[in-house]
Amino acid sequence: MLSSETFSSSPSQTRLLKYLCTNHFSENRSVLNEYRIGVEALGRPRDFDPSKNSGVRVEVHRLRAKLRGYYETEGASHCIRIILEEGHYGLQFVRHDDVPASSGESQGFRSSAKDRGETLARDGSPPIVENPAEKANRIRVLPQFSANGMAIVAAAVVVAIVVVWVMNGAWSRGSFARTFSAPPPQALGMAPAATANNGSILILAGYQKEKYIDRDGSVWVGDRYFAGGNAVELRLPYIQGAADITLYRTARTGDFSYDIPVKAGNYDLRLSFVETIFGPGTYASRGESSRVFSVFLNGQPLLVEFDILSEAGGAYRAFTRVFKGVSPGSDGMVHLKFVRYFDQPIVNAIELVPDSGSRMNPVRIVMQANSYVDHAGSVWGSDEYAIGGVLDTHQKTPVATSDPHLLDGERFGHFAYQIPVAPGRYTVTLHFTEAFYGTVVAPPDHGPGRVFDVYSNGVALLRNFDIFGNAGGPNKPVTEAFKGIEPNAAGLIVLSFVPVKNYACVSAIEVTDESP
Repeated sequence: MLSSETFSSSPSQTRLLKYLCTNHFSENRSVLNEYRIGVEALGRPRDFDPSKNSGVRVEVHRLRAKLRGYYETEGASHCIRIILEEGHYGLQFVRHDDVPASSGESQGFRSSAKDRGETLARDGSPPIVENPAEKANRIRVLPQFSANGMAIVAAAVVVAIVVVWVMNGAWSRGSFARTFSAPPPQALGMAPAATANNGSILILAGYQKEKYIDRDGSVWVGDRYFAGGNAVELRLPYIQGAADITLYRTARTGDFSYDIPVKAGNYDLRLSFVETIFGPGTYASRGESSRVFSVFLNGQPLLVEFDILSEAGGAYRAFTRVFKGVSPGSDGMVHLKFVRYFDQPIVNAIELVPDSGSRMNPVRIVMQANSYVDHAGSVWGSDEYAIGGVLDTHQKTPVATSDPHLLDGERFGHFAYQIPVAPGRYTVTLHFTEAFYGTVVAPPDHGPGRVFDVYSNGVALLRNFDIFGNAGGPNKPVTEAFKGIEPNAAGLIVLSFVPVKNYACVSAIEVTDESP
């Protein structure tokens, strides 16, 4: 049912049906009411007030309509049907042949609460149907069956168990994530993390070891300062846009928060995510709107109805949101709260990096496997944020500049860089050198050997760009700078390199904040 066309296009009704089914078959079944359904199934906030918001009743009404429509079309041949009667939140499972034609209700027939095995909640919520396994002798929906009928019901029970297993994530998510049961070491307490990152705090969510040193030498601490949620290990068949895949192999998911102690000052906050459950190429396959949640910073909304799949542009694609000028609260902590709307919130990594308060720290990237420190002491991170193309190393004469090895590598092909930044205006500087034509092969007799375009969020920065011609020969530096570049709605500066003749290429990228 959940994979049918009727339900696959309705995430709210799908979640509601899964929730009601899970509750129905649970040994510790909850008494259902509007508040519980709103918060636990539909992602409403904890202060949700059903008396002022009819959203739950609307969604339940829509689910009834969906069930009717499903059994009139795709599910017309199903012998076991799910009934959700008016005025009730508990489900019934009935044989289609046993629904009286005179009921006037395609979704079932009306019997007394006693006949249905329903119990009224003390809080006045609608009645629920008792578990058939517990009160089988009081259920009168299913009559005595023949041997064939019993076989059908037995098969239906097996299917129901598998459905509940899938709904609880044992299969669909278990194929891609493993939940850690052991708590993190007690050493990961509330004291500020000792780092080798010049006052930065880098946290790998869900990571169970004490620390991890990435390929650029930055020290990440294991998961700490959290409350709630679960630590999971993700199984990533591949990931785009990440220089170090380990940063995305673990995550914290569920309902959780972080209270991070930091020194007084201003910080760049970076939250990193990857979507592995939803989207093309995943088991669930579902697209946008499947996972939606909000993030609050010190009690104020930071990301509202955030959808990783939509923002990143695909599954298995590293995605980071950046916020500048973040400071701790009066208690000396940065408070982050992750609140579900649809499905479970998730985060892979959290970074707090000291900044000036008005300007975001520069982003410097070299198209090389390792970071690079230039003559001024500035650190250029190893190649990341790239989608497509090939990373290559020049084994030729160093370029004649003050930083001769800055341009030792390149990314070539048809590719893009999705660089996360905070809102504002930026100067984007692109560094090139021609290390193929004139060195590996002779330049063409007629016209340039390499011509390409460069776009920023769809706006042309360079058209028919020829590195060899602009540099005046091979192994010479060419720098092109562009001011006033703004990120898109997802907080990304997307630099697209599009071949016109042969492959596009770039050797280094620098993004600097223009804020005063």
